[in-house]
Amino acid sequence: MSFDRSQPRCSFCGRRPPEVGRMVAGPGAAYICDACLELCNDIMHDTAPFSAKALELASRPPVVIAAPQGLAGEASESELPRPRAPWRTVNVELEQKQQGMLLLLHKIQFFEGYFEIDYLWMRPPLTAGFAFVPRIIFFVKDNTGMQWNGDRGGMLLARPDLASDPNHAVYQGSARFRPLPSNDARLLTIRAADPLGQFEDIPPHPWQFEVTI
Repeated sequence: MSFDRSQPRCSFCGRRPPEVGRMVAGPGAAYICDACLELCNDIMHDTAPFSAKALELASRPPVVIAAPQGLAGEASESELPRPRAPWRTVNVELEQKQQGMLLLLHKIQFFEGYFEIDYLWMRPPLTAGFAFVPRIIFFVKDNTGMQWNGDRGGMLLARPDLASDPNHAVYQGSARFRPLPSNDARLLTIRAADPLGQFEDIPPHPWQFEVTI
């Protein structure tokens, strides 16, 4: 199917007319189609802090918007970098609570040469004076004895739209590890720790998850 590249593209799903019914324009080059707008409306009316629809929307890869055509020095859509797709995804959906915090492992994605653990971290808001949010520290081990320590190039984003009340802050994160597990690996033991926990009067125990891969 061919498309007119001058037509707008939904910033949430990447579809263009005539794949969608209607498109709503936002500031700049932002657009949202009727299907994604209906999905957002369902999420807004869902009382669960981590609904399946909210997680699905949050885990979508970013949509690359083409630069306006005809301007000198700007790249065409075919020249813009595109997000790399994983060759395998393991949906985890495991959560644990401790000391007023919740860690939800969402999924594990395997790429060429590395893998990523995607998670949501719900915790009380950090007190004034923190210029950044410390990332969670991970320790991963598989059933063959191979180990991975710490975070390798992951990210952490504030997600106030997923917070259920003002007494909690929600962060969406990913932790990256190299190399990939061997072909004999069947089980990952994932331990995670709050880097600020060591300063608590009673240091919390690390979260621990067992994930079959």
